[in-house]
Formats: sequence, structure tokens, C-alpha cells
Amino acid sequence: MRIPETEIQPYDEQIVGFSGERVDTKGYIDLFTTFGEDDSLSKSINIRYLLVNANTSYNILLGRPSINRLKVIVSTPHLAMKFPFATGDIAIVHVDQKIVRECYVASLKVEPTRRLYTMGTERPNSRQKRTVAKKTP
Repeated sequence: MRIPETEIQPYDEQIVGFSGERVDTKGYIDLFTTFGEDDSLSKSINIRYLLVNANTSYNILLGRPSINRLKVIVSTPHLAMKFPFATGDIAIVHVDQKIVRECYVASLKVEPTRRLYTMGTERPNSRQKRTVAKKTP
């Protein structure tokens, strides 16, 4: 995002990840964030973002304080958010599902792990000499 390091404020607390692991924070930054594409149907609020170095498919996670301030209704299956304006109009923010799917699949690519063997099966070893029983006439 090209945010200068001088803008990042120190924050040394850990947060808990989705699987219960502890994640170190790198700091935080307050950013004025605009939701929507055109000026007539967009809404801007100030959001405090915690910066973390975590292996995740998400770029950002909006917490309840931000969602509540926007008065957002989120539809996860539709990858969309709706929120009202003071005028009574409703803005819809949605994303391209194909691009999201491609990014998600790319984020899941990890190095292959060793093959696991179940108990009672013999683990193949290329160094072992194989003997084959021959049929005698």
C-alpha cells in the first residue's frame, strides 16, 4: 500500500488467530477509508488497522466497530455489503467472485508436505533391495 514506515504507530500486543495461534502485531495505522466507487454513492470513515504478518487469504478484516459505524449488512455468499446514506439511498459494494476465487486458491498454495503413512503399512524405501518370489516348476 506504500504506507511510509513513519506513519505506522507502535503496537506490541498479540492477537489470536482463527486457529487459536498467537500473532504478533507490527503496529497500527489510522486511515480514512472510502467504501464505494463513485462520490455520489460512497461513504468514508476513519479506521484503525492493525498490521500483522500472518499467512492468510485475507487482505483486511473489518471488525464490528467499523461495520457498525457504516451500518453495513454483509452477505458473505454474495461477497457484497450494503449500507445506507443519510439521503435514504442504499450503496452496494461487491467484488468479482472469479477474481476472489483465483486469489483465494493462489493464497492456499503451500509447499507439499511429506506423505503420511498409516500404521501397518510399509513405508517405501528406495535403498531396500526388493526380493520377488519365483515360481518353481
